[in-house]
Amino acid sequence: MKMKLKRVYHRYELWEEIKCGMWRNVTGEERKHLKNKAIELMKNPERFKNAMMKAINKWKYSCEHHLSATNMNRQAWLGHAGCCIEMGLPEDITREAWHCIDKEQQIEADRVAAEVISEWEKRYAKT
Repeated sequence: MKMKLKRVYHRYELWEEIKCGMWRNVTGEERKHLKNKAIELMKNPERFKNAMMKAINKWKYSCEHHLSATNMNRQAWLGHAGCCIEMGLPEDITREAWHCIDKEQQIEADRVAAEVISEWEKRYAKT
């Protein structure tokens, strides 16, 4: 049974992702280097899951704002958050890197993201 979540809104100034650079602009050689880091992280389900767990453990406001929005692609947001908190990667680089991993790796990355979202929902339901 799907859990009904109360939608939470926080002003963007509270979002931890802002301070960590999830929306910063990166160009040139640094961009290529960071894209390769994102690819390697997403290809490793255990490391990727641990990165996403860091996000739900450390980013209270960002997670409440984004993960309580069940009408958005929460797996994508959490993947972006995991790459950002683990390696300082902006979301657009993570999004670009997503298209460089094969379909099986995408499915596995989505599976572990769904596990982490489920964990966050259990914790959120208790508050």
